[in-house]
Amino acid sequence: MRTQSFRTLLLAGAVALMGTGCDSLFTVEVEAERICKTENDLSFPASPPIAGSVEQSFTIPLGDFASALPEDADVETELRLKLFNATASTDISGIERASLAVRKPGSLEYVVLGEFRRTGSGSPTNTLELTSSGPVDVLDLARQEELEFRFQATGAPPTQAWTADVQVCVGAKASANYFGLLF
Repeated sequence: MRTQSFRTLLLAGAVALMGTGCDSLFTVEVEAERICKTENDLSFPASPPIAGSVEQSFTIPLGDFASALPEDADVETELRLKLFNATASTDISGIERASLAVRKPGSLEYVVLGEFRRTGSGSPTNTLELTSSGPVDVLDLARQEELEFRFQATGAPPTQAWTADVQVCVGAKASANYFGLLF
């Protein structure tokens, strides 16, 4: 009899919580403020002598970021560019636009995380810094061991092959609602 009363009380409490919108009691959040990777001497191909573009891909490991999330829960993710800084071996002032995008897991589609647009006359420089485009939701981001990123630059990049030391930092956040798994 006591077990039946306890179950009834538990069920009544759960119904009361659902009625008040307290599903946040059944949410797990995981956050990594900064996940960084530095690539020294990252190679970029030569660009055509007229306006052209260059592209380079690389991965960033996430480690055990998702280990605290329930396996079958509904997961929402957020990824934000914190830092992208490139120091090239040559003048890259001809780059007019650049972007950093992350590939959606299990897809060929990329989502832009950060951008650069040159303003002014473009005096000689060998550095490039991207500005965050804001947080993006990448489905099942948290369940990946590593993410693939793609850097693209257009305008008049160097016409000879070049290298750059690149530092990238992202922030990742995931929340899993496991209310549906319990009831």
